[in-house]
Amino acid sequence: MDVAGLTDCGLIRKSNQDAFYIDEKNHRFFIVADGMGGHAGGEEASRLAVEHIYQYLEAHLEILQTDPVTLLRQAFLAANEAIVEQQRQNTGRADMGTTAVVVLLDERRDGAWCAHVGDSRIYRWRQEELRQITHDHTWIAQAVQLGSLTAEQARQHPWRHVLSQCLGREDLSQIDIQPIDLEPGDRLLLCSDGLTEELTDDVISIYLSEPDVEKAATALVNAAKNHGGRDNVTVVVVGI
Repeated sequence: MDVAGLTDCGLIRKSNQDAFYIDEKNHRFFIVADGMGGHAGGEEASRLAVEHIYQYLEAHLEILQTDPVTLLRQAFLAANEAIVEQQRQNTGRADMGTTAVVVLLDERRDGAWCAHVGDSRIYRWRQEELRQITHDHTWIAQAVQLGSLTAEQARQHPWRHVLSQCLGREDLSQIDIQPIDLEPGDRLLLCSDGLTEELTDDVISIYLSEPDVEKAATALVNAAKNHGGRDNVTVVVVGI
């Protein structure tokens, strides 16, 4: 397995509210988070999410009785509670929150799993074909699913960034968790919406075809910046 991660402020933002984590030693899990709620609040929210998710997974992965769904759900709930507690302690950060996507690879638990909240995404690239694994937790994504908007209309809609779910809510009600089918030669991409706002899936697929994962990650980030770079952009590329 080859893994590379990269984050960048982009060309407009002065701070980076994205965060990511790679289990460098064992390659068991990978995380990307995209914070919101102002400069300090967004950075803190994404940091807390990444920190508490990886700490929970580190502490509980060896417990064989814990199934992947429970493991990932509890990790996300731990991160959510940490952010909510920070909101309670600091009224100036009452609106802080973050998206989060996680891929968990564990042979003992029969393969690969992913979990997400918000509109950061996980893609699988296989034999030149790109498939979005996650489904955005946004009003716009729901409208597209119901047929009220086309995918092209959604890309330009002024409400496209309005989340229906994020970490940092006492009423968090949706953490999507599912298995991922993987084969040798597949690529996984975890990314913040700073990438998908600038690049279409067809363009992302082209850059993911680069054999070297570090070059692929760098090319994706640079392409997002070359197409506008209006937001922070973060990618983690996993080659199976």
